[in-house]
Amino acid sequence: MTVRDAWRQGVEALRKAEVPTESPDLDARVLLKHLLGTDLTGLLSRYPEPFSDELQAPWLALLGRRAGGEPVAWLVGKQEFMGLDFVVGPGVLVPRADTETLVEAALELLGPVVSAAELAPVRVVDVCTGSGCVALSLAALTPSRLRLQVTATDLSGQALGYAFRNAQRLLPTGPHVEFVATDLLEGLAGPFDLIVSNPPYLTPDETGDRVGAGGWKEPALALDGGGKDGLALIRRLTQQAAGLLGPGGWLLVEAADAQMEAMEGIFRENGLGPLREWKDLAGQRRVLGGQATARRDPLGSPTH
Repeated sequence: MTVRDAWRQGVEALRKAEVPTESPDLDARVLLKHLLGTDLTGLLSRYPEPFSDELQAPWLALLGRRAGGEPVAWLVGKQEFMGLDFVVGPGVLVPRADTETLVEAALELLGPVVSAAELAPVRVVDVCTGSGCVALSLAALTPSRLRLQVTATDLSGQALGYAFRNAQRLLPTGPHVEFVATDLLEGLAGPFDLIVSNPPYLTPDETGDRVGAGGWKEPALALDGGGKDGLALIRRLTQQAAGLLGPGGWLLVEAADAQMEAMEGIFRENGLGPLREWKDLAGQRRVLGGQATARRDPLGSPTH
């Protein structure tokens, strides 16, 4: 058996198991890269090589766990997001590519500030940070002269443990990100220039569906947004954010396309406007932004 044969074996095993996945081919490739300790280029170059007997048992064990419904990111212990590797595991939401839209929207708003002649510190808070993927990506990708001050909050101590580990790995010499255990924005002192969040926004029924064949499940705390429409938590977040944003500051929230119209009403009820929307790579509305009443405009002029 060659390395290529092992990959084909993995693809076939995952297809037969009918495990919920976007791509058995990709899952098998990621697991095989992890087992061999190589990247994609290295894996492809090793396809013709023999797949040693001592690798058979751990390979089959990985496939068995994946076939049982365990997420690939848990099996390899990390998930790529915005070009960075984030440590993840049971107890924390696995970063999704859709959430990169939230980071890209934030970076777009921060762009005009970078070119300003004189910069005051820009205060940013990431609510429901989970693994820290949004907060740490912003800290890592924003030019240092912007003097970004990032706070990241989460109600889950387990999630904050992952976020802190990721900060130590990805930002060993700074910039500093402050992690706070709290419910949304409770206890924080504004004003903030930018509040971003990928909060729980699934309905209870949708949350119950996020279970693999073997019962593997990401934490309901990171999934269930509350209420029949999944927007109960976003309503509370918007109310809190409206009181903590500085004039001209923005609130950016990720949610599902079908929730955007209801969210626009929530934002307007709390005095946020004008509004902007950002679409993900699939063309679905993914992020809604609302600007606080503008007397100054630290994050660029609103665009309709």
